[in-house]
Amino acid sequence: MKLYVADRAPGPLVAKRLFAAKNIDVDFHVVDMNNKENRSPEFLKLNPTGQIPFLQLDDGQIIAEVTAIAEYLEELKPDPVLVGATAAERANTRMWMRRVDIAVIWPMGMGFQHGNGAGFFAGRIPIHEDISAPAQAIASEGMQWLDAQLAGNAFICGNDPRFVDIVFYGFASFFAKVSQPVDPELVNLSAYMQRMSEHPFITSVK
Repeated sequence: MKLYVADRAPGPLVAKRLFAAKNIDVDFHVVDMNNKENRSPEFLKLNPTGQIPFLQLDDGQIIAEVTAIAEYLEELKPDPVLVGATAAERANTRMWMRRVDIAVIWPMGMGFQHGNGAGFFAGRIPIHEDISAPAQAIASEGMQWLDAQLAGNAFICGNDPRFVDIVFYGFASFFAKVSQPVDPELVNLSAYMQRMSEHPFITSVK
């Protein structure tokens, strides 16, 4: 297997942590995003979205999106559990992944791409500067909602870490540095971020 990654991007770091959590070996291909390698015709034949990371299997099949990669790795190696040991646990993890993606991760990304990150993304995607502020407002509202849901829970799905925690922390910690910090008044979310920063799923790959 070959994992296509890039330096300093949150998605590839998340994917590396998923492989590390499962203790599965994989070869890396580092994509030169600065020179738009991921927008080249050769790259787009592999992944037409031009996004990173994605996994190329030994038979040539492509699996993109960190959630799909996490699900694939769970099928390869169920231990440690990152999706769920039962149908109900798996459904719960997928539900929470969808919730935090819509409520927080996606609008955070839109706010960055069309705001502070517009200089990098210009020429790669259409830039709409008027999207940034509303997207960040939506993400802020989502973080407030998530803060309430985390009351009494160590992790997003409950008391056990799941792949959603690796994904959420990876993106939220990146955006906290470049565009949208977590409000310290959100005590549950702030405590969760600190807890995740010290978890082996995160510290194993920097």
